[in-house]
Amino acid sequence: MYWIFNFIVTHRRVFSLLLTSLVSLLLITAPPVKQAAALRFLSMTIFFPLQIVLSQTMKVRNIFAENRRLKQEVIRLSCAVAQLKDESIENRRLRNMLHFTPKFSYDRLPVRVIAYDPSPTQKSIVVSAGKKEHVTMWMPVVDEGGVVGKVVQVMHHISLVQLLKDPSNRTGVLFRRTRAIGILETENGRDFFVRCRNHEPIEIGDTIVTSGLGGIYPRGLTVGTARRIDTIRDPLFKKVMVALTVDFDHLEELFILRMSPQWSAFRAELDSIEFNND
Repeated sequence: MYWIFNFIVTHRRVFSLLLTSLVSLLLITAPPVKQAAALRFLSMTIFFPLQIVLSQTMKVRNIFAENRRLKQEVIRLSCAVAQLKDESIENRRLRNMLHFTPKFSYDRLPVRVIAYDPSPTQKSIVVSAGKKEHVTMWMPVVDEGGVVGKVVQVMHHISLVQLLKDPSNRTGVLFRRTRAIGILETENGRDFFVRCRNHEPIEIGDTIVTSGLGGIYPRGLTVGTARRIDTIRDPLFKKVMVALTVDFDHLEELFILRMSPQWSAFRAELDSIEFNND
């Protein structure tokens, strides 16, 4: 038996050709019923494993194609979700800004921040409105947190805004509870303080708003809260450290309050007065 098996293996190509030819001749000469039976036998024995392999191969190929398509869909949906989240945050921020109810007569112009001052202290920003939108010098700029700054330069479509945190900026403020008046100052753009008289009953957490005495900001716009009271070697004044309510590191959408500086009206009234020299 061994030599027969060895002979078949050695001459397997010839043997395969002879076997295939013999089976073909038998199938050709056999009656149709036997041909059908032989085909069923071959399909269930020899060709069935091949069919399984081909079927599984196609399934795997389809799985890889579906996996690739689903990955692309996941990437697309992830980008869409990220965009919707950003728009949701922007929408919430704009809704909060619309609930900013003023007590003064002025028009609020929505603008976007398009450039930041590259200096470490970040003294100014550029916003997307200018002369074409009827923006003029010294108009206040606010967001949902409170005062951001004032317009100091106007071009055709953009404006430069001096931020409240600019050390050269001085803003008249008012303690809402005690009605104490002072000036908001900073020496480094990070630490803000107001000098108040020692007898003023200032407490930590008191709300600080604009006093309306500087001629630019109307009274009552939120500036910050008192976070610490430092006693200094001065018999008359004490130093109130202030936490600003505006997040200057994340300015995006703002409002310009389109109103003329108060001193413009005062100057017009003074110019209209006729002095009697008699």
